[in-house]
Amino acid sequence: MIRVLRQIAPVLALVAVFALASTALADEAKGKIKTVNADKNQFVMNDADGKSWTFTAARDCKLTLNDKEAKLADLQANDEVQITYTKEGDRLECTAVKATRK
Repeated sequence: MIRVLRQIAPVLALVAVFALASTALADEAKGKIKTVNADKNQFVMNDADGKSWTFTAARDCKLTLNDKEAKLADLQANDEVQITYTKEGDRLECTAVKATRK
């Protein structure tokens, strides 16, 4: 048993390093939805300074609306959003969107 743990330990350590590195590369943004194009899997958000950001939803993007699971097509203009994203070249790819509607 100890021998197996000694063989697996380096692999587990590498997995932990990669997991921490991938979350460290994620950025966050807040603002309000301006437009949604669910067919292209994209939406535009305006931040507090009025800057427009265009995001593409990742295939595994976790999206919630008022704390319930949702789809990109459920978002509407003026929904407030908190977005976790990564930069893929010139594209901003969101991995999580937490939206609230009043």
